[in-house]
Amino acid sequence: MLAQHKFRPQHLTLAIALALGCADLAMAQQVSSDTPPETPEDLIATLDAFISHSDTTKTRVNKAYIDEHGPTLQFSDANDLVSVVARGGLTGIVDGGGGTNVLQLDAANGALGDSRNFEGLEVKRGTWTQTGSGDFNIGALVRPRATLINNGRIDGRALTQGTLNNYGMISGGATVLSKGTLNNHGTIEGSVEVRHLGVFSGKGTVAELNVSGEVSINTLQGAPTVVGDLKMSKTAQLAYEVNADGRSDTIKVGGTASLGDATLKIVAVPGEYPLSSQHTIIEANKVEGRFGKVLNDLAFMTPTLQYNEQNVGLTYSRNDVTLESVATSENGRELAQSIEEPIDIVPTQTPSDTARAAIVSPSLSPAVNTSVAARNPPSTTTNAAVTALLGSNKTTAAQAIEQLAGGSNANLANATLSSVNPVSGSMLSAMRQLDSSDLNGQSGTPRLAAGGEATGRVWLQGLGHGGTLDRSHGSSTLQHSTKGLVLGADWTLDEQWRVGVIGGKSQTRLDGSQLDGDLDSWHLGAYALRQNGPLALRLGATYSNHDGSTKRRVAFNGFSDHPKGSYDASTQQAFTEIGYNLGSGTISAEPFANLGYQRYQRDSYTEKGGAATLQVHGQTQNNFSSTFGLRLAQLNTLDNGMQLTPRFSAGWKHTYGDVDSKTQQRLATGGRNYIVEGAALERDSLMLDAGLELAVSTRHTWGVGYNGEIGNDSRSHGVMGQWRMAF
Repeated sequence: MLAQHKFRPQHLTLAIALALGCADLAMAQQVSSDTPPETPEDLIATLDAFISHSDTTKTRVNKAYIDEHGPTLQFSDANDLVSVVARGGLTGIVDGGGGTNVLQLDAANGALGDSRNFEGLEVKRGTWTQTGSGDFNIGALVRPRATLINNGRIDGRALTQGTLNNYGMISGGATVLSKGTLNNHGTIEGSVEVRHLGVFSGKGTVAELNVSGEVSINTLQGAPTVVGDLKMSKTAQLAYEVNADGRSDTIKVGGTASLGDATLKIVAVPGEYPLSSQHTIIEANKVEGRFGKVLNDLAFMTPTLQYNEQNVGLTYSRNDVTLESVATSENGRELAQSIEEPIDIVPTQTPSDTARAAIVSPSLSPAVNTSVAARNPPSTTTNAAVTALLGSNKTTAAQAIEQLAGGSNANLANATLSSVNPVSGSMLSAMRQLDSSDLNGQSGTPRLAAGGEATGRVWLQGLGHGGTLDRSHGSSTLQHSTKGLVLGADWTLDEQWRVGVIGGKSQTRLDGSQLDGDLDSWHLGAYALRQNGPLALRLGATYSNHDGSTKRRVAFNGFSDHPKGSYDASTQQAFTEIGYNLGSGTISAEPFANLGYQRYQRDSYTEKGGAATLQVHGQTQNNFSSTFGLRLAQLNTLDNGMQLTPRFSAGWKHTYGDVDSKTQQRLATGGRNYIVEGAALERDSLMLDAGLELAVSTRHTWGVGYNGEIGNDSRSHGVMGQWRMAF
């Protein structure tokens, strides 16, 4: 049997080659104790050759094998490949015996206890935990799909193409191959090589560290202690996590730290950063070279490196990048320009030793201070949302500015007006459906409702209405849906005039990506109809009162807030419509012209919540509109005497005046007034109305209908059901 724990890697190559008859005398003469160690690729190739060779005795250890041979497994003096395929692994002792032996772990997961007389270990797949006291004198190989957790000791060198988590001891050093990962929280007595695309992390101890890939320093994994030298090549990258409190980890190097023009990547942890903070990246007996490139995550903070003989320090300070330069919308830029940034904070120095105390944080230059202050004047009030914004990277900062801007508030007026439009539509529908022949004694128009000799009428209309306000000027898309009831009654005054009143109640739901809201509304109105032959004059006015509430969600860079708003609003609408019936018999064809007026008024309010709350100023909007269109209807008398009337109308609506939806508001803490703009009222839109009515008797009529308004930036659609009774 070969002596264990004494082989250099090249000795195993010779031993395997001789045992399998794969080497001649010339090869044996080339291999000696003076030969440099084999490369990881050579060791992998040797292991693959051993596994695939026909003279290798292959044994699969599964549950049945363990049950038959017991927890302690002893193998012969042959060259054994022991493949553990039993789920759960081996908790007893496995002894490879004589010859050259390799242990292979090939199951989804498991544990490996003590092993003896195995030159190599291959973790082929799954997650395995190794607790043995010492074996594998040429080392262990972790394949790409595998994970090894070492809680014991590996006598040789460890190679990882997958994931190796070391909490114990690796005596022969380690190599992190391309796309491999080594998390070291234990001790590696030999040198550690990190190849290109490999990642090394952990707070454990290594003899030497040679890096061509990445070293990751963060709070979770910590920073390594290097007994000897740290050598970084130009392709190396040090991913260094920076904490807002300045307590970032430091790499301790007992020898020389050679930076080799490597890349320093600053990874900023979400938090509330002061305007200047200090960090120590490396402490060494000697520092040589510099970082060739510095990558910075934060948009408004700039890293400044300080190189000293024995340390590398980092100062993070507010730069001259303005908040509005990161904003992606006009609303965001308006908010950014209104923010009053907190005044500079002198960082608290907590030097770990004299070397760290030597790191001095340079203050912002007067030019930088002047540039930033000119656009964002300093404030003595600290706003946690602004502080979190200043500590954000560019992507997060752009999203944060949009959330803080509260652009959806500018859509409240448009959404409210859209929710009350069906109320005026209900009055118009009731007037258009009156029996014209009852009013003027003519039968030149179709009988649209059965009225008989009745002079009064009661009607009930159910509303279901919804629409979308498209994203505009950076405000989020807002959807609104309304449900409600309208009750009306009207009476005949004389042969030409009829008047009526209405009352109603509705609820509107607002849904957006950054805002949710509710609108409870009640409505009052009056209308009048004058029918003079084919000419109809329709008049109406409504008043609506609204009790609104909103909820916004603001979350970025560790900051979270849920501002809630409560407000009162009112709307007034009035219209005048003229129609002339060109139809005859059972056909009605009525061109019409409508002049409308609408007014929206909302009181100011202040949201309740944390640092992201807004003070929203009151808003008033007035607009006139005109609509020109054509209405068609046909009266059909069924065999049972009921009357079925389909109707359809289409019109073009034009809105006059200022159609922009703008709201003035400000951050409740540390800000000035700014204006956000939402989806504008449609300047021109298509109005559609269609329905079907059934007069079941001379006094009762049922109807169902659809109405819609379609524009460039907004759309609304509604359905209604109606019951009318004449008396």
